[in-house]
Amino acid sequence: MTYIWELETPALLVDIDALEHNARLMANRSADAGIAWRPHVKACKAPSMALRLIEAGAVGITCAKASEALVMAEAGVGDILIANEVVGAQKVARLIDVARLAKLCVAVDDPANIREISAAADAAGVTIDLLVDIDVNLHRCGVSPAEAPSLCALIADLPGVQLRGLMGYEGHVMHLPDAEKERETAASAAIIAQAYERCTADGYAIGVRSGGGSGNYRYVLSQGALTELQAGGAALMDLTYEQMGVEGHRQALSLICQIVSATDAGRAAGDAGWKATGRHTGLPSVVKPQGWQCVGLSAEHTHLSRDGGEPLRIGDRVELIPHYSDSTVLLHRTLYAHRAGVVEEAWAISGAGALQ
Repeated sequence: MTYIWELETPALLVDIDALEHNARLMANRSADAGIAWRPHVKACKAPSMALRLIEAGAVGITCAKASEALVMAEAGVGDILIANEVVGAQKVARLIDVARLAKLCVAVDDPANIREISAAADAAGVTIDLLVDIDVNLHRCGVSPAEAPSLCALIADLPGVQLRGLMGYEGHVMHLPDAEKERETAASAAIIAQAYERCTADGYAIGVRSGGGSGNYRYVLSQGALTELQAGGAALMDLTYEQMGVEGHRQALSLICQIVSATDAGRAAGDAGWKATGRHTGLPSVVKPQGWQCVGLSAEHTHLSRDGGEPLRIGDRVELIPHYSDSTVLLHRTLYAHRAGVVEEAWAISGAGALQ
């Protein structure tokens, strides 16, 4: 039996009880709203966790990159959406590798890219589903509703690909105040609805309308405009999602560091700097021991300040909650899954570095 406090530090942890609570909550809320849950796994990058989410009720998973999808498919994940454009011969060849292992769907917004995927899929004897990506005011990728039917027509005419539906990611709304977030989520959904109406009017079957993130998923579910929810990061939960107003979730992701210097009773240094915690959204918070806070990060050190707690000594362990899981997990190679502090499994973060 191994306890989390015995692990070599820095050690990235996931509390299985909290993870299962969060996954059941998201799956059940989605089911109650009549929406399929397809969580994005760009935060966890661990196939073992992806499979746990599917066990909890997810219909499949969402990935960001073809290489990430291949890692998941090779580990037995059977239904994958790449909610991103995949362009270029090398990356499209990787799509073929995924499609040989799993049911695959990819976002598209360009005729040349659709033809590229079609040619490769047809030559390989596989079929790849496509979602026409709609710009829902994020202004990053995607076409307008008026442009969507022509892409549907092209997909219908080409071999090796088939139209599954539409998607649009409303990433611009996630950090907005609640009232504004609700309104802008509805505005994004209205753009998808307009594209749906145009495409169906032209005779194209739109089976899926996919989108949503953890920061706005409660509005996606209550508004009922989409048929598939991509939110996944809140299964781990972190300080960023807390600030976004995600409710009912428990913090599942944490990080153990070790005190390596404590020359002053009012401060201490841990061995988890920004290379272990990430820092582009903010600083981690200290869970244990109480009475300490993180006041800064350098490359290899956690800067801790005493705030009423007992003095720390070298060798003491400190548990932190990362500020944002997306910028923390990819820095590690193992996610230690535990219950009540007892390590049950070590999950390989095999999608770390899968950027292609």
